[in-house]
Amino acid sequence: MKKNNNNLVTILECNTYQNKSWYLNESLEYELLDKNFSKYYNFNEIAILDIYDLHALVEKYSWKRNCCFARGKITEDAYNIKTKGYKIRRLVNEKIEEGITYKSTIIDYPKNWIMLDIDNFKTPDNCKLQIKSHRELAVENFIQTLHESFHDSSYVCQFSNGMFLNSKKIKAHLWFMLDEAYDGKTLKPWFEKHCEGVDKCIFRPAQILYTANPIFVNSRDPLKGKRIYLKEKNNKTVILPKKEIIKEYLIKEDN
Repeated sequence: MKKNNNNLVTILECNTYQNKSWYLNESLEYELLDKNFSKYYNFNEIAILDIYDLHALVEKYSWKRNCCFARGKITEDAYNIKTKGYKIRRLVNEKIEEGITYKSTIIDYPKNWIMLDIDNFKTPDNCKLQIKSHRELAVENFIQTLHESFHDSSYVCQFSNGMFLNSKKIKAHLWFMLDEAYDGKTLKPWFEKHCEGVDKCIFRPAQILYTANPIFVNSRDPLKGKRIYLKEKNNKTVILPKKEIIKEYLIKEDN
């Protein structure tokens, strides 16, 4: 275990599929099938160096149905549990159930990468999502709603399981490398103020970050295996305004 590596990505693996499954009905509408949620996980931590490593990792695990990511860091207690041959629960705080104590397995920790989850950005007018360049332009339109530090920074886009060619809202995960490591607790207040369209759940250390591609039971993926792409720009990392971030964090703490 590398204690001081800020570029570790936590990979969780379980016995159930970590994606959505869709069925195309007689009305040519996609119906969501039941999804099972796992309680126990195996885990691994993989170090990345740059946006290219991050892209390769997301691409690789998009084809692994039983896996997902987390931004938090695996604890020593979790490694001890793994050494004994057991799986872990996603616990940030110690928990007692029926007299049994379950120790923390994932903690908040400064990381040099971040995933932004978007679900409610309206598809731009005259945007034909059947066209790849239009989908990318729609994502760029969202990028422009973020703080300026994101505007000229490279990112990996992964369209979510619920993204279709007739979607009225853009649904995607945007993965960035940061120039400096931050934990989720520090970042959240600043993002709440400056990046309103981002789901704030991503700052929870044990929050599942879904990476597996969706399954289409009786049809093909309408995005035809093109749910992930790397958008290269001048900056390979996002240079966040550290002083502003610390200021918002301290204000939140004081309140």
